[in-house]
Amino acid sequence: RNIPLMKINRTQTIIDNQIQTINNTYSNNEIILVSGFEHKYLVEHIHNKSYNNIRIIENQAYKDSSVIDGWRIGINACIPDDTYIIHGDRTFTSNCISNDNKYNCLITHTSDKHNYNLGVLAKNDNQLMNVSYGLPNVWSEIFFLNRTDFLNARDILNNYEKYKLYSIEQFMNHFSEETTIMISKKKTNDVKTLKELS
Repeated sequence: RNIPLMKINRTQTIIDNQIQTINNTYSNNEIILVSGFEHKYLVEHIHNKSYNNIRIIENQAYKDSSVIDGWRIGINACIPDDTYIIHGDRTFTSNCISNDNKYNCLITHTSDKHNYNLGVLAKNDNQLMNVSYGLPNVWSEIFFLNRTDFLNARDILNNYEKYKLYSIEQFMNHFSEETTIMISKKKTNDVKTLKELS
């Protein structure tokens, strides 16, 4: 099933909720949507809704791709600026994408569902220490990348084989050695992952 097109109520899909939250939070924005599975249905949905600030990129090799590949495709289509990378299988509030301090930032929440998602471990000052499975603070799969570190992140993603980074946790742990990544913990009702929506 095409998860971003899953209905969360009678009139709204997950992707509609994401787009509306972004548009309500930032009046001047551009959304780059990377899709693979059932791409044509997502394109049709976006066009039927007449969203005018979205560019859609098809990952034609999605069956053989990792999440890192999707990030690389998306970041290569972006201009170097403050950027949110958000996975397409969750809803979130404006509180999750309001980053006034402009630090690179991973958004986390505590999940009341038993899950095996990536978690984060933070130092006392809320700076990222480690990303790994089984940690109590769930990474909400929302990452704020500031414009200062954008080019470095893009370089790392485009040279992931050189750095031997084949997963998001490897990328985050590597990137946090080169720059500061903060943790921003949100309330449980600020983020709902697919498991929490079910």
